[in-house]
Amino acid sequence: MDGDFSPAEGLGFMGDTLMRLAAVMLCSLTMLAGCSLENPTDNPFTFTRNANGKPTVWQCALVYMASPPRYGCPDDKTYTAFQLHDFRVGTDTPVASK
Repeated sequence: MDGDFSPAEGLGFMGDTLMRLAAVMLCSLTMLAGCSLENPTDNPFTFTRNANGKPTVWQCALVYMASPPRYGCPDDKTYTAFQLHDFRVGTDTPVASK
């Protein structure tokens, strides 16, 4: 039984230690990943409407890639990137194109 390895024998002290370390690291990284999305405003895949009720860029689809880009939004209107920015920061109320 010189070169035979049996799973029943285990990995030995060093292998068991590495397996435990890997398990602890996996659990730690899983917990950290869960905490990174704790605040939903930091997650770009969850969104809320602007305070003025206008859509955000996350709710719209890019329909015209030029300068400036245009986005088709769920309110059946097309907005430029600048207009969506103005909605977000609360400056002038731009007119949407149909």
